[in-house]
Amino acid sequence: MAVSISLLTNKLTHIYEKAEANNIVLELLQSVTNLSRARLLADGEATLTDTQEHEMEQYMARILQQEPIQYVLGNTDFHGVSLKVDHRVLIPRPETEELVEWVLQDLSCAHCIILDCCTGSGCIAIALAKQLPEATLQGCDLSLDALDVARENATRNHVKVHFFEADVLSPQFATKIPPMDIIVSNPPYVLKQEAAAMRANVLDFEPHKALFVPDDDPLIFYKAIANTALYKLSPKGKLFFEINAAFGHEVVRMLKFVGFSNVQLKNDLSGNARMVSAQR
Repeated sequence: MAVSISLLTNKLTHIYEKAEANNIVLELLQSVTNLSRARLLADGEATLTDTQEHEMEQYMARILQQEPIQYVLGNTDFHGVSLKVDHRVLIPRPETEELVEWVLQDLSCAHCIILDCCTGSGCIAIALAKQLPEATLQGCDLSLDALDVARENATRNHVKVHFFEADVLSPQFATKIPPMDIIVSNPPYVLKQEAAAMRANVLDFEPHKALFVPDDDPLIFYKAIANTALYKLSPKGKLFFEINAAFGHEVVRMLKFVGFSNVQLKNDLSGNARMVSAQR
């Protein structure tokens, strides 16, 4: 059976902008048929077997429920690695790829010991491990489900990362980790009051514990990780955060207040204050 790309796209335009809807359809068809994007665009349609047609119908039904395409397909690309993602973990964002790139550009020791706090899918630790074969990578998370996904992703990408359970907000967190050269984290940072403005494909599917922080304590994770880093980072060790763009200057002030030096606030490619680094 031949299916029209434009007709499938039109089914999604009440949910997504046309360009995004078209991109979703193309990604689904690429997965189902193994045809290239260029071939699909040139033909404007795809001929599906009965099995492929059934698979495509199931995918479209989930997309129409506003489930993220990354969950529908079960994977996503992140800084050159392929990651499994499902409802147990957040979908990695392009801004987090920029954080990884900043760490790599700033790195001064090939044999660094690096900890990724609130690792989720393991995207940061795994991407760094892929680029830094001589470094020692660790990742921690409170969610055992997320850690299962992270370990599977490390195996999929043939990298060695030690993942372990830990609550960064616990007073005992610092006792669970050895000295580190670099600590990096993309912790929860979305205010609960911001939920009303979020799209359903995020709010209804991605894990809230990995997204939200209390409105009255937006820096709760940053303060906890920074206080641990003061004791666990090696001299001149570095701390890297992804942040809520609305609180960039507050994070900078907090890091300076607790005793970090060389605190830098960095914009992402969209011009939003999205990353902070600091030195012990």
